[in-house]
Amino acid sequence: MRSKITNLIISLVIFLSFIEALEIILRLTHIFGAHTSFYKHDPVLGYRYIPNSKYWFFEENDHPIIGKINSYGWRDKGWSLKKPENTFRIAILGDSMVASLDVESDRSFVAITERQLNKNENRSIELMNFGFLNISQAEELLILQNDVVKFSPDMIVLFFFPVNDIDDMSKETASRLNRPFFNISESGELILDTSFSQTRHYKIKSSLDWFKQHSALITLIGERYYGFKEQRRSKTVDMSEPKDKKPLQRFLSLCTENPDALFLKNYQLNKTLIKAMSEYCKNKCIKFMLVTVDVPSYDPEIEKRYKSKDTTFNVNFFEDDLRNYAESLNIEYLGLQSIFRQVYEDTGLSLHWIHWNYQGHKVVADALANKLKSMIEPSPP
Repeated sequence: MRSKITNLIISLVIFLSFIEALEIILRLTHIFGAHTSFYKHDPVLGYRYIPNSKYWFFEENDHPIIGKINSYGWRDKGWSLKKPENTFRIAILGDSMVASLDVESDRSFVAITERQLNKNENRSIELMNFGFLNISQAEELLILQNDVVKFSPDMIVLFFFPVNDIDDMSKETASRLNRPFFNISESGELILDTSFSQTRHYKIKSSLDWFKQHSALITLIGERYYGFKEQRRSKTVDMSEPKDKKPLQRFLSLCTENPDALFLKNYQLNKTLIKAMSEYCKNKCIKFMLVTVDVPSYDPEIEKRYKSKDTTFNVNFFEDDLRNYAESLNIEYLGLQSIFRQVYEDTGLSLHWIHWNYQGHKVVADALANKLKSMIEPSPP
């Protein structure tokens, strides 16, 4: 018996030593993309960044991006809760296109725009990045109400990304289910559904947060396992052009005379939530602007492939439709589709990896800065 106990202890020590060595290797080399988690579960939003945590991100760029989440839990420089004197604050809301984790924070369109706006200004123009991976207008409305407004912004800029923002409006089509959803009552009232936080799946995953924040190995295992499960159930497809005889992606069917019924319903909910955000800002005397992110059809060759799937495909549908919707709400609007098309035709430069590359961020920054200059009231003498 004593011999068996001794052997068990030795085996346990060897196993733990192996795990410790593997953990050290993963942290030092980031092999397989291993890193400690900089996210935590949230019973309202699904996920949040961990305040003051360090991040390591390597997906589309040719080198890893490292940095630190600020003390309020956002991927940006440090902020003060109270708006500094002689400062005009602009909060940017959006998903991974805004979060811009594939580029250094100071090379994102948010940072570039801020630098451009502060040229020849006798007051500070501060842009605040409230972007987060894989969120839609449901989370953005909640972030606006519960987070952004605390910082006393003078303006809100909402980025709408047709690809996954439309997918993620309903449980039937969303890429993941541990997130909030909004339903509309018979009287037209928005009803928040955060029932995901009561599921066994969510409780198990959230119970691992502490371990994932302290272990690259556990984070890697968790990301691989749950990523595989969510990929299997996800009805979301990538941004690339359709191949062979595959039909148009379901969100792109809205650009034709044969829209997918479920996605058309989702898109109407997108608009309802955008309206709710604009009205919320209006009631608080905050300026509001909607920006439509480009879809790949800005490339004429991809547009041709889309048209080969459905001859009624309209390359500018989202930009035109949301411009008209913004006018009906009496809010400012910026469409990036036609801007990206013009830049691509003039230069032939690639503007994306999957998300924007460095050149793409520069194009967005130039367009956004030019638009905001006309909206920001002149500073007092």
